[in-house]
Amino acid sequence: MRFGNFASAAGVLSALTLGALFVLEGASAQGSEPEKQDGKVVFRHVLDNEPIAFEYKTDQTITEAVETFHQTAENPYSGEAEAIADGEKIYKRLCVACHLKDGSGRIGPNLVDDKYHYERTATDRGKFEIIYAGGAGAMQAFGRRITQDDILRVMAYLEELKAKEGS
Repeated sequence: MRFGNFASAAGVLSALTLGALFVLEGASAQGSEPEKQDGKVVFRHVLDNEPIAFEYKTDQTITEAVETFHQTAENPYSGEAEAIADGEKIYKRLCVACHLKDGSGRIGPNLVDDKYHYERTATDRGKFEIIYAGGAGAMQAFGRRITQDDILRVMAYLEELKAKEGS
């Protein structure tokens, strides 16, 4: 395709970029049913929307909670005191340096407000995707360091922390 001038090419490029962003954000918008394949939710990298291959920590035990999460994309540990306590310990060990004790953020983003750079990170599915596979900047793939079950526990703690900080 040839363009008569740079402005035309820039206009087409802008439209394509906006379309790609719509696909990335819209495909996982909060409130929509998650995409499934073979009865399991398809989890995707937040930055490129490519499917996540669960190849980290292949020796971990996939718990009933993780199996349920892979089918529903809803954290079965939400509101469970024991899981929240476990998640708090993991958060204090691995997350505080970037997100601070109260979750308000320093290097990493605020985890207790309602502002999301990627809309889907407002959902359990999106939170899991970014914790497991990583994100922009310094957000590493914690699926390399902790189990999927531990990620769900951290998510349950973050939910509790957000409720505390929001009140």
